[in-house]
Amino acid sequence: MAEKRDVSQDTESKQEQVYNYLKQDILEGKFPPGAPMVERKLCDIYHVSRSPVRNALQRLIRDGLVAFVPGKGMIVPEITIEDIFEIYDMMELFQIYAIRRSAGKMNEVSLKALENILLNIRTSLDEENIPGAIQWDVKFHEFLVTLAGSARLKQFHDQIHNQIERFLSYTLEDTQLAERSYLEHRNIYNCLAEGDVAGAEHAISQHYSNTKQYYINRLLREHL
Repeated sequence: MAEKRDVSQDTESKQEQVYNYLKQDILEGKFPPGAPMVERKLCDIYHVSRSPVRNALQRLIRDGLVAFVPGKGMIVPEITIEDIFEIYDMMELFQIYAIRRSAGKMNEVSLKALENILLNIRTSLDEENIPGAIQWDVKFHEFLVTLAGSARLKQFHDQIHNQIERFLSYTLEDTQLAERSYLEHRNIYNCLAEGDVAGAEHAISQHYSNTKQYYINRLLREHL
């Protein structure tokens, strides 16, 4: 359960803070899948009235992090195999589109930026800092989306990424997965550096195929 938090008295800031706190607490598993999102209890946790809590819940529904279930009310939705397929299939499509749009803009500066991100992933792994490596992993994909220069792509990508963040908390101690992911990102970069767009698209597809299988296997183990 999330700890109680103090929220600013400014109305606009209050709504934003409640949204950010609640989102963070869901992503960190303080509200696990199936947990009820009862307004009265959330008001007590965040020391606010119902208005900012209600606003935050509506935004989190749009993010896919909260769902309304008839007879149960607002809950943190369970993660299903269908969710894994759908979310990562969509992210794969977004990333392939980003590569196609950014291919003509890939120059020495952008390649250097990607190389620096990979260096930070490698450094984090060498320091056994998997959360840090994951953060840089996210930046790698965000950079490709930004370079693509599409506002719609960024909007859709960010929305799906909000849901992917729920999965990331399961990988914070998996060194083997983190090392494999680094090599997959290195392969994507190598293809981009060589101007091999088709190769980069294939490498992205392979990365997300492996990721989907990892989470499916994990979910199946948890339900045995």
